Amino acid sequence: MIFRPFRTFLAICALAQFQVCIAILSNRTVDDFNGDLITGFLPLYEPQNAWNTDGNCTSCSVKPDPTQALDHTWHDSSQRAGDSPSSVTLQFTGTAIYLFCIVPADDATNLVNLTFTLDGTFTGAYTHTPIGSKDISYLVPVLATGGFNNTPHTLVARTASPSLFIFDYAMYT
Repeated sequence: MIFRPFRTFLAICALAQFQVCIAILSNRTVDDFNGDLITGFLPLYEPQNAWNTDGNCTSCSVKPDPTQALDHTWHDSSQRAGDSPSSVTLQFTGTAIYLFCIVPADDATNLVNLTFTLDGTFTGAYTHTPIGSKDISYLVPVLATGGFNNTPHTLVARTASPSLFIFDYAMYT
């Protein structure tokens, strides 16, 4: 008799009702405008009247190049000292999340000052202090955090006064 280990394994699995599950990690993108194409979730911007889309702000000093942004879109909000904070809320199910922004040219009015909470708990901050460069930086990872359970989560990115916030997209695993 020829021993067939794979057939034997399959027969034992069938008898024992053994189930095999293969999982593959994948990344999903949440665009600032189009949202998550898989789940349909759209980012929530608060307060709504504090946000501009795609450079529709005629008085804004920062004018990003649309060809450098994901899907050629972004949302931006400027907060002066004493203004209420602006925020972006993202909902996702995953084990890690990354937030990408457009960081403005470094002049005295373009401080980027952000804080992040995940499921209501402070999870990090990002500050970009002007240093004199004239370049706008794209695809800047302002938050990268992971290692949490693969369950539903809520991330809130909020400005701290003063701040310019140009949100491009997020990616979660």
